[in-house]
Amino acid sequence: MSLRTKFMLALLLTGLAAVAMVGGLAYVGMTKKVDVIRRQHAADTFYEGMSAYLQKYGSWQAAGGQEAFDEFMHSRRDAQGNRPPPPGQDGEERPGPPQGGERPGARQGDDHPGPPQGEERQGPPQGDESPRGDDRPPPPRRGGEPPYHFIAADQDYRVLLGGGAYRHGELLPESARKDARAVMVNGRVAAYISPEGVFTPSKQEMQYIDAMREALLAGVTAAAALAVLLGVLLSRGLSRKLSHLTGAVRAMHGGSLLQRVPVEGKDEVAALASAFNDMSEQLARSHEELKESHQTILAQAEQMRELSVRDALTKLHNRRHFDEHATTLFSHAVRHKRPLSVVIGDIDFFKRINDQFSHATGDAVLRQVGEILRSHMRLSDLVARYGGEEFVIAFPETELPQAAALCDKLRNLIEGFPWHEVHPDLKVTMSMGVYADLAAGTAEAMLQKADALLYRAKQTGRNRVCFA
Repeated sequence: MSLRTKFMLALLLTGLAAVAMVGGLAYVGMTKKVDVIRRQHAADTFYEGMSAYLQKYGSWQAAGGQEAFDEFMHSRRDAQGNRPPPPGQDGEERPGPPQGGERPGARQGDDHPGPPQGEERQGPPQGDESPRGDDRPPPPRRGGEPPYHFIAADQDYRVLLGGGAYRHGELLPESARKDARAVMVNGRVAAYISPEGVFTPSKQEMQYIDAMREALLAGVTAAAALAVLLGVLLSRGLSRKLSHLTGAVRAMHGGSLLQRVPVEGKDEVAALASAFNDMSEQLARSHEELKESHQTILAQAEQMRELSVRDALTKLHNRRHFDEHATTLFSHAVRHKRPLSVVIGDIDFFKRINDQFSHATGDAVLRQVGEILRSHMRLSDLVARYGGEEFVIAFPETELPQAAALCDKLRNLIEGFPWHEVHPDLKVTMSMGVYADLAAGTAEAMLQKADALLYRAKQTGRNRVCFA
């Protein structure tokens, strides 16, 4: 899953969780508040009615024989001009006295007892006697279960109205007495009342609750849409910034260390981009310095290697280098049955040159002879100063006649060089011996054979090439 998708999901879940939490708390709080308001309103209405009832008749026993409590409440509401029912009673029809049947003794919701119709009115029953006979439950209330049941007890906490929880005449438990509310008549306690029950929303309240649910659903939908929109916008910017960094890192991995990414804003991503730019610049600088240092080391190593295999005076390879590579050339020639010729040459009367013209002139002669040999060699040929005034040459892929001809050409070049420019009386010649038989067994043995031929050239007059 990409970072952009994760960011969008995080915003979406956060928004939905916030809306659900706030909406849930608001919904629970509202329903509880409505429950408290309805409970308090119903309790106040019942308390006012009970107070007026007892004020009118003096006591529950005196009132029971004259007028039932529910009839008193109907008459009271009629006298007040049929006020709208309290909250929680909307849409519930309040029945009048039953026609041709028993008079309700205790209406659910108002808990108004009254003697059955067709019997002699009497006060409230004594002892365990039920106001409806055998403590029968009150007749069902038209419109459904009431939102609350009310409990009423006399001044001695004997139950007058049980609310479906207690029998008539039994003592109200201590747990129910602490929330009971006293009804005062002429400065004395005439009764206690206590509400008990659960919230049963009315039709209008259910409409309010449904409206709240719809509002919460709309809020959740709007929050989800806003979270997705913000997620798209924010993640697009973040993804764009991170894509620059990702591309730069990949370019660095490919070898291009100097990378620059745009720094936008002052947030953590901008700080990361700025730090990345600094790091990239430092790495690129360090890499260039390391590269230069590496090139310097390589050049120095090559120089040291060249110094170790080259003669300082003539710039030709030295004897050690020639011996190593001549052995390799000999092995290759034997393995592939290819020709190989080796040459050893010596400057004639070189000691006399040093003694007659000075050692500086002798060094100049060595340098110039080395330059003539080097400049007329093929890339595959190997030439070296073997020591003192001796020079050696290896001609791979060269038969003896061809090698002898090359050596004679070199001899002529050396003899014909304008040595008078070095010194007016100076003349330089070279004698050479050439050998090309691989049967000698080794490159060193071939070189010894060539040295014997060089000795013959010296013996027969110098300035010549001898071969066999």
